[in-house]
Amino acid sequence: MESVHLPQEGALLPADDRAVFQRVWQRVTETGGGESPIEALPPAEPAVVVAVAGEADRRERACGELRGALASALESAAAYAALARRLGNRPGGRQLQGLSAAARRRSKRLAVACFLLDGVWYLPQSSGGERREGTVMGGLRERYLAERRSEEGCRSAAARAEDGDLAGLWLELAAESRENAQTVRRLLEEL
Repeated sequence: MESVHLPQEGALLPADDRAVFQRVWQRVTETGGGESPIEALPPAEPAVVVAVAGEADRRERACGELRGALASALESAAAYAALARRLGNRPGGRQLQGLSAAARRRSKRLAVACFLLDGVWYLPQSSGGERREGTVMGGLRERYLAERRSEEGCRSAAARAEDGDLAGLWLELAAESRENAQTVRRLLEEL
């Protein structure tokens, strides 16, 4: 967790520290006058510190949502790639390869959004452990349902987002999930 650096102003010092600073200031400046930075600044209010803490909590919550969606996107990429290998070079297999590549791009977009919020680059490697579905049809059904859940999750995250850019990203991702679900549905209809 990153620390918040507050300016080192005399107004932020406790009362005892202010008295010590005032004595030192009088010794350093022979006048001991009103040029002291403590005298020039009004005392800070605790509400400012609380606002910074609330901002950190909101940012952490938003990054948590982004990281969860990122992990889901990486799972989707692996699942689509496994299904594409099972279908081979048929048109459905190529479409699933495209969906796998789109899921990897989605994970990078989510990683960038999280980096912009908290300054930490977070892009976990895919687990590599593929789950083998009983049938291709069962795997496609699972992917369809996952895309629908992703769409709903993105829409609710957009509603909770306090930042306009972040809400826009969530809405774009919801639209992508809807398109992916429609693509999977079309594939199921063709098979």
